[in-house]
Amino acid sequence: MSEHRKSFRIKIQHESFGECLGQTRNLSASGVYVKHPTLAALAEGAVVYGQVQGLPCGAPRVRMEVVQVDAEGIGLRYL
Repeated sequence: MSEHRKSFRIKIQHESFGECLGQTRNLSASGVYVKHPTLAALAEGAVVYGQVQGLPCGAPRVRMEVVQVDAEGIGLRYL
């Protein structure tokens, strides 16, 4: 399976809800889609922090901007 099609658990942090664990979808070099219903309450332009969970070594905490919102989650662009 190609790397961008794998699904990872990702912790998303934002001041409005604290943090939640979502699932990645369509991971690319410029961004990622994260599926979790709580995230659908965010507005485009909101800045969140994300950190992939469950890797053998700790993943960096990444600053990202919401560029798409739908009922299932959000599309994020790396900043």
